[in-house]
Amino acid sequence: MKQLQCRSYLQIILITIGIYLLLNWFIVLPVLDTAAALSSNGEYAFVLFTFMIMLLHTYKPLNRFLLISLLLFSYAGAAYVSSYFGNPSSLLSFILLYAALFVMGLFFYVNSQSIEKSKESVLPTVSSFVLFVIAFFSLTSFVVTFNMDLIKFLLPLSVWSMELISPVLLTSVGILIIVLLLMKILTGESIFNVLKKSGLLSLRNVAEGFMVFLIVFSLIHIQIWMYSLYNGVSLISTFSLNEVSFTMWTGGLIAQIFGVGIMEEIVFRFIIFWSLYSLITLKRKSVRILWALLITQILFSLIHFPIDFIRYPDINFFSIRFSILLFLGMFLSVLYLYTKNLWIAVFIHGLLNLPMPVILPYNESRFFQEMNFSSMVIVYSLLVVIIMKAARGRSTVSKKIFEKAS
Repeated sequence: MKQLQCRSYLQIILITIGIYLLLNWFIVLPVLDTAAALSSNGEYAFVLFTFMIMLLHTYKPLNRFLLISLLLFSYAGAAYVSSYFGNPSSLLSFILLYAALFVMGLFFYVNSQSIEKSKESVLPTVSSFVLFVIAFFSLTSFVVTFNMDLIKFLLPLSVWSMELISPVLLTSVGILIIVLLLMKILTGESIFNVLKKSGLLSLRNVAEGFMVFLIVFSLIHIQIWMYSLYNGVSLISTFSLNEVSFTMWTGGLIAQIFGVGIMEEIVFRFIIFWSLYSLITLKRKSVRILWALLITQILFSLIHFPIDFIRYPDINFFSIRFSILLFLGMFLSVLYLYTKNLWIAVFIHGLLNLPMPVILPYNESRFFQEMNFSSMVIVYSLLVVIIMKAARGRSTVSKKIFEKAS
């Protein structure tokens, strides 16, 4: 039976890799031309196409190989959008972004019955929810306001660890501890129970999340390698730059995954989302899910306002940034609700915050700048989780057939 399951997984993996490599070499790279990845418009178009296919799959289940082929061809279609409509500040960009948001919401509206709420820790009353949100926003605003002082205070530990332990990691962990203590006060549940119900203590969830991270991370670097091979440009290690060392890069990745990633995902994707879902008193489950998703993403976008406004005090920039954060927040919610694994959202959140990959294309005169790293993370993570679920479904069917035959 295990051999049958492994054969099923292997078939899907090999066919997926084969189609991906052929599409990438003969369609995507020629269309993208000088760009190594999809633009923002291509990224939004890919998510839009993907969830239109998933909605079709919901109403009329597709053969798994057909589903995977359509998803990969949607990547090729997104490359055309990226190439011919690449201006990220155009009206089309906002249309694609909000269309992608709408279709993601519609997907969970249609599939609301697949979202089960049973053991989630939630804030029991509206007043406790409002108190939690105000306390969390106040705490993060305090950290942003005194950011430089905190960095100076924590810098000796960062230097001692050769930058593997960064101030960002320590402040994020500190915020997470305070959040969990606040949850204990407001709900009466122990910190251990909150973490257990979130799924963060499940070794299986950790392993699955780490596997998705490794696959996505590898695919990103395969994309960069294929781009350099196709365009005849050299590759250079990120660590050969004087600006970043291996320990600094590793410390940044650790901070974004196990600091910022865990803290923001447990607050927004777990505590706030499930609390809103429980507190909204509408009868229809699908409508409650939509409202909970919308309010969660708005709060997720607003929490970044202090940091973004200090860096870029421009209201036009803020409106663009707010829309992008709505999209990213919804995307991370999709990963969590679709896979029922918070660790996958945590690892992908960390990758989205990572400033650069391990290798970069180099063309003698300058480093290649036309690389939308976040678009590669979004495209590959979405493909990986959908294909994983398709493979798991195939494995379950094979198992039932095997048991029936026995």
